[in-house]
Order: sequence, then C-alpha cells, then structure tokens
Amino acid sequence: MMRHTERSRAQTVRGTFRVAILAAVAAAGLVAALSGARAAEDCTGPLTGPNFSIPSGMVGFGRVQGLPRLPLKQNEYVLTIDDGPRSDTTPFLLDILAERCVKATFFLVGKRAEARPRLVQQILEGGHTLGTHTYSHPDLSNLSSEAIEAEMLKGRDAVEAAAKVEGYSPSLRLFRYPGSSGVPPILPKPLIDMARSDGLTVAGIDYSPQDWRNSPPEESFKRLFDQWGDRGVILFHDGMANTLLLLPMVLDELQRRGAKIVALNP
Repeated sequence: MMRHTERSRAQTVRGTFRVAILAAVAAAGLVAALSGARAAEDCTGPLTGPNFSIPSGMVGFGRVQGLPRLPLKQNEYVLTIDDGPRSDTTPFLLDILAERCVKATFFLVGKRAEARPRLVQQILEGGHTLGTHTYSHPDLSNLSSEAIEAEMLKGRDAVEAAAKVEGYSPSLRLFRYPGSSGVPPILPKPLIDMARSDGLTVAGIDYSPQDWRNSPPEESFKRLFDQWGDRGVILFHDGMANTLLLLPMVLDELQRRGAKIVALNP
C-alpha cells in the first residue's frame, strides 16, 4: 500500500508540473513544436545582435564570480540557460528563442545530455552554443578537488558525445560550476585554476532573476531588473515552468530598451 501511495503521489507531482508548463505555454501563446526553420542563420529581428568570440586566453568571466566582465558594447547582453536538456521545457525555450531570432548558450548537465542526445542536437540545430555544467550537478562542498575535476571532465565528455553529428564536433570550451551551498559566489582560485588547467573557460554571470526558485514570473522579473546594468551575461534555468513565461517578458523589456542579444562563439 505504501509503495502504491508513493507512486501515486509521484505521478500527481509530475502531472501538476506538466499542467503548470502547459498553462505557461498557453498563456504565452507559444507553439509546442520546434521552429527549426525560423532558427536558421539568416533569421534576424529587433533583438538579434552580433556574434562575440571569447578572447583567446580568457580564464573566465562574470561579475558575480569575481571575474572580469565580457568586453561587450553598451546595451549588449548574452543569454545563458543552465541545467538542461529537459524534455518538458527545453523544446519550449528553443521555440521562444527561435521566435525572436536570438541565440543562447546552454550549459548542459552531462547525464541529462546522455539521456536526451536528440535534444542536444536540436539545440545545435537552432544555432545555439553549448557549454558544460558537470556530469550530475552535485553539491561541490561535499566533494574533494579530485572528485570535482572528475565531475567537470565527465560532464564535458558526455555533452560532447551527445552533440556529435555528422560533419560536426563542437569545441566545448565553456564551463559553468553549479551553485552549491558551501561554495561562495566569488569562486575560489583553485576552482578557477582547475578549469584553466583542463583547457576550460569559467563562464560566470552578471545578472540572475533567481528563476530556480520558480517564483511567479513578475517576482523574478523584478529581481532581475533591480540589479540591472548596461551590458552583461544573464542566467536562466531550464526545467522551471515559470521561466517559460519569464523569458518572453525579459525579451520584451530588452527590445523596449533597444538592447541586442549577442551570440557567444567559444
């Protein structure tokens, strides 16, 4: 009886999450199918910005992590999305980006990429950039330096394997450490040096709506713009139903401000 009750409760939670996603999609007026044609390289819109190549030898970037900021021009921003790929949300995020003709960098969790290689390939087909985000998104404060490095490299290899398509092998240079309760926002130097020694650039952030809380989108929107500056790297999270409403709201506001979304080229 207990197992049946636990299974029923889990099914209810999953069902509630799906309903929340569908409600968010309906409210935003989105299309469930991926818009591959609209994500073509010649797609342009009011928010479409230039490509930006990470400077050679750059160890890392991101104000929150205590690293140098990307040398963007005024009113240029980079969209980054952590924690995917997720079959319940990633396709909708891709569709939102395709509708606006903007590109993002997806920092993927290795074991999720292994489970959903076709979604990884769809991200690439949309013209987006891939980064890595460890293999299992662990709490780093509980791991030794050797275990952290193993997570970092295993995650990179898993994403790289999932992303391989005929005639293309991505250069997975960008790496983002997962947030952990025992790791301060300003990254300790040993973590930065570790990534550098493995040929990775630490990708930090400048602004976050903290949408991992899955708060009502209006609350996340306010958190984001309360800390706003005239350029920088923005963090969103895959797997959050309310992010499907938040992202269009943010893009609307950036378009109102005349901003451009820059596509990272590692």
